[in-house]
Amino acid sequence: MRVLIFGGTTEGRKLSGELAKNGVGVTLSVATRFGANTAAHDTTAPNSSIEILSDRLSETEMADLIKSGGFDYVVDATHPYATAATNNIRSACRAAGLDCHRLKRPESEPIPGVTYAPDTHAAVEILKNSGDRALLTIGSKELEQFTRVENYESRFFIRILPMQDSLKKALDLGFRGSNIICMQGPFDKEMNIATLKMTGAKILVTKDSGDTGGYEAKISAALSLGCEVIVISRPVYDEGHTLNEMLEIFNIEPVQEKNQTAFFPLFVAIKSKTLLVIGGGNVAERRIKVLVSFGADITVISPKVTEYIERAASQGIIRLFKRKYQNGDIMTIKPFLVIAATDHRQANNEAMREAVDLDIQVSVADCREECTCYFPAIMESDSYIAGLVSKKGDHIGVKQTAEKIRGLLNS
Repeated sequence: MRVLIFGGTTEGRKLSGELAKNGVGVTLSVATRFGANTAAHDTTAPNSSIEILSDRLSETEMADLIKSGGFDYVVDATHPYATAATNNIRSACRAAGLDCHRLKRPESEPIPGVTYAPDTHAAVEILKNSGDRALLTIGSKELEQFTRVENYESRFFIRILPMQDSLKKALDLGFRGSNIICMQGPFDKEMNIATLKMTGAKILVTKDSGDTGGYEAKISAALSLGCEVIVISRPVYDEGHTLNEMLEIFNIEPVQEKNQTAFFPLFVAIKSKTLLVIGGGNVAERRIKVLVSFGADITVISPKVTEYIERAASQGIIRLFKRKYQNGDIMTIKPFLVIAATDHRQANNEAMREAVDLDIQVSVADCREECTCYFPAIMESDSYIAGLVSKKGDHIGVKQTAEKIRGLLNS
């Protein structure tokens, strides 16, 4: 069996390594020499078992490669934002008469307190209305659009890969050398905090690059410092396959992530138990509706709330304190469980810290890493109840799987 994989992403390198270890002939096509060097050092199989090509191919060149290589499968493992490459790969596969299998990167759930821009142009327009410094962590391909902002060369700091082409492009566009950071990620929360402090940036502009791209660490760092966060949303793609789903296509055992923390699923009675929800927006409302159906005694702390929460409080279904969360609230209320779901990263973080100090379980809506328990998707019938969470934060996958389970329970 021979497989052609386009893309030097983390997922693409992992898939290449797993296939090669299981005796599959793999050709990995990446766009740059930098990508080839990274792939050569990062695959989990001997380099000699994977053929690595490093050229930026046109659609016609892709089709020629597919036809001449005798491949049985073609996998698009390019970056979630590489729309041009994805379109070219799909067209090349159609021309060569082979199906294109998309290796997707799980998309992140919307985070309270974050501004989502539908595309780069929209993000630039938002920045035009602010004079604050910004850290751009969006790669080098679309940097030119940010030159439309007044004083961009001094106002924007950019973090790009350590590649000559990327650095030259940034300098040619007029960005100051002192404002260019050439480093390869992903970076942890502490590194992102240090970078934001060093640059004095009050705004972070990024893309939903997922866990493998360090997305959550960037968001968590920025919100903990009180920075505004602008996320350029992903382009819309057809459904694809996760890494383990792709391995199943090739009859290979799924990858077990090292040091992966899996929470034990335990069903507990919460009827009449005191639960504290900090926050009053849409996320808090969804959590409250579920908890009310299980008979919990719910207290909500939030200066602003949705109509549903306001109405539930007036009807005596929940208890409401219309003010901001204050350190010591959890100590006073002594809840069985805390749900931190405000629009402010710092408030959620402070609530988490107080709950952990008091050995109280806490679910943090905007930071998976800070949770001591996860709030599941609930599927229920007259005879059964099920809860579902994702080990790796694949919220879209949870939603899709939950719908399937609901169909089974109600069939």
